[in-house]
Amino acid sequence: MTISNANKQAVCEKYRIYLEIIYSFGNKVMLMKQLYHYAQMMGIAKSYSAFYISIIELVDADIFRKESFNAFGKKTQLHMLVMRKYGIRFLEEKPDSYSVASVKKALGNERILVSIFKNHYILNKIIPRIQKEGTRVTFGAIIDLLERDHSTILYNKNQGLSFLGKMKNEATLQKYLDMLSIEQDNDKMQDIQRRMGEGLRKGSEASDGKGGGKHRSPEMTSVDRVKKVAMRSQDLNKEERVHHYTLDTMLSFNAYIAQIKISEGQVKITALIFDIFNRSNIYKVATHIACMYHMFTRYFNDQIELKIGVVSIDEFASNHLKTQAESATIDFVSKERRDSRLTHILEKWHIDRFNQEKIEVQFVDYDITNQFLDGIKHANLVRR
Repeated sequence: MTISNANKQAVCEKYRIYLEIIYSFGNKVMLMKQLYHYAQMMGIAKSYSAFYISIIELVDADIFRKESFNAFGKKTQLHMLVMRKYGIRFLEEKPDSYSVASVKKALGNERILVSIFKNHYILNKIIPRIQKEGTRVTFGAIIDLLERDHSTILYNKNQGLSFLGKMKNEATLQKYLDMLSIEQDNDKMQDIQRRMGEGLRKGSEASDGKGGGKHRSPEMTSVDRVKKVAMRSQDLNKEERVHHYTLDTMLSFNAYIAQIKISEGQVKITALIFDIFNRSNIYKVATHIACMYHMFTRYFNDQIELKIGVVSIDEFASNHLKTQAESATIDFVSKERRDSRLTHILEKWHIDRFNQEKIEVQFVDYDITNQFLDGIKHANLVRR
């Protein structure tokens, strides 16, 4: 049955808050379980049955798509919601569906897993802080606290340039920023985006205009572009990788700024690395930590303390990474056990013992396996 745009518009207006939550907090995808938690905490739905009726109305109006949540090749008992084009068009205030990109069924789980991690952080870290402040939990209150934290949690791949522009205009940070370094990275990321745009235009021209939709909606190819950039970066030496590391590189690794705060003239940065596939090894994690540290010292004139939370999907995976980090290196000549692997790798990436004192790394987990994956364990969850 064809649904009129007038009916779709009415449903979007009626349930706008659900659209805003999924669009902003989940990059257009979210588990129903997590959306219901928002509905409870914001007082949107009085019961699960009332919430479910609302969701079915959105699904029947072709605003959301309801899909089974499959993880690591296994079907779970949970469902995820995906925004359809009309809902995206409604929020973006676009004139027609040709102006927006659809969220295609992903071949992998990255988008929904990132959404799960981000929303677990918001639901379990941000909302309790809002409640502690005595403020009513609303969509706006969550956005406001994340902005006060100078967080990139709501930023997606290839949006580092937007955050950098916002950061350099933030009054509370300006006196601590090295504007020359900021502008250099700004130019660097603009150049990359320009070259990406040129590539898209050439692709569109080669296909006689058939790629026009992709040109209007670069999100459609962002994952592929990020992978290509990551592959090229592997060929760079340490100095080049440190030099070329930007906020976009950080976002491509599913690493986010949780908070930047000033305390007694010191810039204290908390960052999160979401190890969504449990395939990271300590070398990969440590090199990103080193590059982040060098990037932030460029931005803030060396006046920083960096706290990193490496977040795995369960305790087993977290302990696996922590064990790697704490294991001792062995001198090949003397056979003596020396520093931890984490310390050794950071030193190799030009962070000496003195500056390592400014870095704190914690290995934690969000218990994703039990909460969202029905306690399923697979051999490929942890790289052995």
